[in-house]
Amino acid sequence: MEEKDYSGFTPDYIDRLLPNQIFVFGSNTLGYHTGGASGTARKKFGAIWGQAEGLQGQSYAIPVDFGKGIRKDNEVKASVEKFIDFAKQNDKLFFFVTRIGCGIGGYRDDEMAQFFKQALEVNNICLPKSFVDALKGGEINYDLDRFIEAQDSEMYTYADALNEIKEGHKQGHWIWYVFPQIKGLGHSYRSEFYGIASTEEAKAYLGNPILGKRLRDITQAFLDCNNPSAFNILGFPDVLKVQSCMTLFDIVSPNDIFNDVLDKYYEGKRCEKTIRRLGVREEKNKNVVKLSRLTIAKDCTIMLSDYDKEVKMEPIIKAIYLLFLNHPEGIVFKHLPDYRKELVDIYQRIKPLGLTERAIRSIEDVTNPLLNSINEKCSRVRAAFMPEVDPLLLDQYSITGKSGEAKKISLPRDLVTWE
Repeated sequence: MEEKDYSGFTPDYIDRLLPNQIFVFGSNTLGYHTGGASGTARKKFGAIWGQAEGLQGQSYAIPVDFGKGIRKDNEVKASVEKFIDFAKQNDKLFFFVTRIGCGIGGYRDDEMAQFFKQALEVNNICLPKSFVDALKGGEINYDLDRFIEAQDSEMYTYADALNEIKEGHKQGHWIWYVFPQIKGLGHSYRSEFYGIASTEEAKAYLGNPILGKRLRDITQAFLDCNNPSAFNILGFPDVLKVQSCMTLFDIVSPNDIFNDVLDKYYEGKRCEKTIRRLGVREEKNKNVVKLSRLTIAKDCTIMLSDYDKEVKMEPIIKAIYLLFLNHPEGIVFKHLPDYRKELVDIYQRIKPLGLTERAIRSIEDVTNPLLNSINEKCSRVRAAFMPEVDPLLLDQYSITGKSGEAKKISLPRDLVTWE
């Protein structure tokens, strides 16, 4: 690999190195270098089977996988510090650090990045962009544009893929960038380049307004297809790739359309390799608490229908919740003054006897972006659901979103009924 290829960050895909360059990867404690970056290290860069740590050929192993989802931060920290000292003592070598620990190791990029803070000052260590962004306080960029670019400009576009699925017979070569899998299941350039590296990247993919919608649309077309056999529609091995894709997105968005595909075409069976790479137990994945449907009665009572529970809120809190429920696209807080009339109308349906002076003042405060009232009210919405739903599902019912961006309720709207 030539230095002009990486532009200051470790590339997502490395298949060759110059003589003085070293591939740094995450290992399990047994030194069994099988899939993902460890498999690449063994097959291409001299990693030794059974050696869990240190320099081996043109690779350097850092043990981060302790099995069964166990994390040992102190041991990882010590191993990373040992690697950084090694790099300082061998300044003639140049080290490309991969996203170690961020797959089956169970770490988020920002968590693992903290162990490498000292590496920012070492000239012969190159870190992944996600690590650098996390250490410098920036937002992690997952380069989702690589999918959009492929879907819009490759020989087989997203439109071609959607038409083929609707017709019930896949013909083109588009599977990698339309139904992406977790990284490390395949060994081709495309499977690595278009592989999803973590559940955080999968959530970002699903939250992208273009990619998320396209994935749901083509998944729905797959469900609507008259052909009852996934194998007949997709062929081999793509039938397995779609199973792994559906498993990945079912894990990050349970009780969604992806679960329906697994039930219809795969007898409810998840891709075991995907589950293992994400460190999720099959039993836990199958028995995950289900999202309840949300019913809004005529008197504006909010019911978790499948749990047979009422979610009780004060009138102003309930009005805010119903406002955001009306807008699945989300609302940017600084634009709240534009929604003041709608909020008043919702409040009057909840309290038909009329607006009190106190209610008018509360609505004015909550729609004033210069005040903190809306943040406080969103916290109270979350608190209202907290006793009624599983903590893992709380974000689905709450009003959430990044600072400066639209805040929204993530619950799929097909689970919401207005009486």
